[in-house]
Amino acid sequence: MIPDDGLLPGAEALAKVKRLTTCPGLPACSLGTQDRESPPPAFHAHVDASNISVGLYLQSETLWFLPPLDNLLAPTRTNLPPPFALASDESVFPPWRPGRGLGLFKPGLDPVVAIRSHVLLEALLRLYARDAAKRVGGFGIAIIGYMELYVDNDGLLDANLLPEPLRSFYKELHDGIMTKSVRQWTRELREALGVRSEGSEDDYS
Repeated sequence: MIPDDGLLPGAEALAKVKRLTTCPGLPACSLGTQDRESPPPAFHAHVDASNISVGLYLQSETLWFLPPLDNLLAPTRTNLPPPFALASDESVFPPWRPGRGLGLFKPGLDPVVAIRSHVLLEALLRLYARDAAKRVGGFGIAIIGYMELYVDNDGLLDANLLPEPLRSFYKELHDGIMTKSVRQWTRELREALGVRSEGSEDDYS
């Protein structure tokens, strides 16, 4: 995730990494297709010419509700803004667990900044509301379910930190108190966030 004005220098930095190669373009690369199920990066390069890639995503397209990312230079555990944490912070991210893998970066390496779990959930809810009438909207609701099952239910998410109205909408999903269809829930979420409707209601999950 980069500031919008960091796309060019970000792409130039990736070009200097030996294991990364320039994208061959379609049809060899599927990342740029219109029917992809997750939001596309603004720029990406491939690891060792494989289908594994490193992508750059613009803040205005993904985390537009957060303060500018420019203040994340030389990050330490004590100087990061509240939405962020070092990926090596053991007080925020979990160690290796059976069946869950490793959620914590090793200490002593170059610092990697990550968003906290409730901020990730907020982003997913907002992205789903924005993209619900598009194919990529299905990605958002699927990952929200993943967050509920594997992050929240494991005690690694404090949903009370979500701002309203997102807290109430997520509570309906998590507590199983839905008295409405997903289509209606989606419509009300979009209205509550002031998202203009796109497409027909039949496009909603």
